[in-house]
Amino acid sequence: MARPNDPAWKAIRHVFVLMLENRSFDHMLGHSGLFGIDVATPSQANLGPDGAPIAFHPGAADPMPTDPRHEFPDVVEQLCGKGAIYPSGGGAYPPIHNAGFAANYARTFPATPAAGNEMVRPIMAAIDTKTATPALWNLAREFVVCDRWFSSLPGPTFPNRFFVHGASSCGLEHSPSNLDLAKWELFAGFRYPRGSIYDALGPGKWRLYQDDTGPIEGRIPQVAAIKGVHFNDVHDLGRFASDLAGDYPAAYTFIEPSYGAMVSGHYRNGTSQHPMDTLAGGDRLIAQVYNALRASRLWEESLLIVTYDEHGGFYDHVAPDAVVPPGDSADHDLNRSGFDFARLGVRVPAVLVSPRLLRGGVDHAMHDHSSVVATLGKLCGFPPLTQRDAQAHSVLELVLSSVRRDCPQSISSVPGPLAMTADAMAADALASNPAHDALPVEDGSTLQGFLYVVRKAQAESRNPAQKAMLAAQLPIAAESWFHAPRSRGEARAYVNAALPALLEERAARQA
Repeated sequence: MARPNDPAWKAIRHVFVLMLENRSFDHMLGHSGLFGIDVATPSQANLGPDGAPIAFHPGAADPMPTDPRHEFPDVVEQLCGKGAIYPSGGGAYPPIHNAGFAANYARTFPATPAAGNEMVRPIMAAIDTKTATPALWNLAREFVVCDRWFSSLPGPTFPNRFFVHGASSCGLEHSPSNLDLAKWELFAGFRYPRGSIYDALGPGKWRLYQDDTGPIEGRIPQVAAIKGVHFNDVHDLGRFASDLAGDYPAAYTFIEPSYGAMVSGHYRNGTSQHPMDTLAGGDRLIAQVYNALRASRLWEESLLIVTYDEHGGFYDHVAPDAVVPPGDSADHDLNRSGFDFARLGVRVPAVLVSPRLLRGGVDHAMHDHSSVVATLGKLCGFPPLTQRDAQAHSVLELVLSSVRRDCPQSISSVPGPLAMTADAMAADALASNPAHDALPVEDGSTLQGFLYVVRKAQAESRNPAQKAMLAAQLPIAAESWFHAPRSRGEARAYVNAALPALLEERAARQA
């Protein structure tokens, strides 16, 4: 424990981060009924495709009828209005008034018939937090909500997740392309100029987990794309509670969800809360993580951060703040828009959990995912990795000197579905979505990034069969780093061929 004259935050010995997928703050907490948080009102609206306004309202769809867009050009339109574009070759971000979410979402529907206001309404809606995500609601009520936590850039999953791992995306503002992946392969992974948070912490000071439920194709950890982080470093979350009961030296623990039927493109039966899946699985995951930590001997010296990588295309009424660019390689050749990283992305939910935090607190300080790096840097004594985490607010100033005794012993979530084996779920996905197999694996997609993680894991494997499979897929050119897969069906076949043995090898090495 901390000495009497130490600041209160010195009592925190373990930081845990659970990062879910693709939800905005207003969408998740705008109708939570929580006191003191900044949420949208029905007076705030976007013009729909019919020309009439669509007001912010309750009753969100679960799951969404189509997948909202959230690549860099889409977020420009969402924030800056219908038809807005980022200036060619770079420059100032266009004026932001959060007016283009409905117009951008309309593009996800077939052109004929054109999407009308009724079809587009779900993008402007909030969930009923208390009933749809009771675990999240209870943690938000019992601990601290950060209502100005933004995604780190106005763009998609991969670059935003890179910010939580290293306060930078090294200029990447889009989902990884074939050319990007070929460069990563040259360096045995995505490389930070000044290292990742894992490099800064050093061996034995960090631990990685991923939820081990759902289809096997959803069990590909994004963090393993990073140079120096290996597939075998990621533990199954099923052992999380028992690990906490033993010797647990890690100062930092990062937890990923299961991404469900990701290759099929509909993400079902995962725990990430992706818009094409239901919210229930992710809420059960939140409860699982909290309950394991709450029951452990580490509880009184721990801090859990539950947040989301980016907004997933959902409406939020708060304009993202200007911010300091990372300063490491914003002009790197990974960047193709000229974006200067001087603007944050859309606001996302973030809940801080610890017995050393106020009940029902609200933190109005500006945060992005670099705040995780700033918090660990302050707690563990390593210098800033970039200019972004150097200026980011840590959350340690919120830590109290005393320990609360009124924290819930456990929290519950929505009932779980009937158990299905991974094989049954894969067969169900294939049977109910036959058209998905013929769809291409698009260049510059999240799926490509996850397939790269499998390829990197094969390169790191000691299994001769994995090496042989990898050799059969050697790149023929930098812009075509895979011979296969070309379609989602081929991608599923590749994942189903490679991943079981990789998971078996990992389990054997960790035993």
